[in-house]
Amino acid sequence: MPRVTVEVRSADVVDVELLLTLAAAARQEAGHEPRADQSPAHPRVVAALERPDVDVLIAEVGQEPVGVLVLRRGELLPLSGTDAVHVEQLYVHPDWRGRGAARALLLSAASLGERAGVEKLACSAPSTDREAARFLTRLGFAPLVSQRVVPIAGLVRRLTGESPSLRRRSAIDQLLARRRREQGRSVRPGKAGSMARVAPRAVAPRAVAPRVP
Repeated sequence: MPRVTVEVRSADVVDVELLLTLAAAARQEAGHEPRADQSPAHPRVVAALERPDVDVLIAEVGQEPVGVLVLRRGELLPLSGTDAVHVEQLYVHPDWRGRGAARALLLSAASLGERAGVEKLACSAPSTDREAARFLTRLGFAPLVSQRVVPIAGLVRRLTGESPSLRRRSAIDQLLARRRREQGRSVRPGKAGSMARVAPRAVAPRAVAPRVP
């Protein structure tokens, strides 16, 4: 496809609806169910736009938005001590792929990193998107880590070998046992003010000498 002139600009709060539309298109292409109501996502998008360590870039051809890039500044890896800019999301509409939009977005991200004095740029891509993986490889991106996702409930179940209902029952049993121990410590026999009873001591009968008349 022929290259086109792509302009890249920073997103603002007035672009929330546009960003949600692009995000919905990306989700649908990835095979996720579309959200019927996107209004709960509005505050999250606004909060992201207001964060000082986040930049959201929009690619446009003429007046038509064709792609989006979400950039975050931080350490390359936790505790690594190496700063980097992270491309958390890169999406270009299928009709505009191969025409320079993704390159323009990444070039703008690299420029932001250079101005921040950062030497590394990391980019996340869906593991099932082979086209994106090939594109990033051609640009010199190399694998750094393999990130996998699991539901927390499923992970805990596999690690403990217990179902959630059994874990709840175990927690209740532990709570009841702790309360019984506390009650036992608060009332101890033999202490002042206790309610313990002391058994009466048996008294042996005394022998009485017979009286002599």
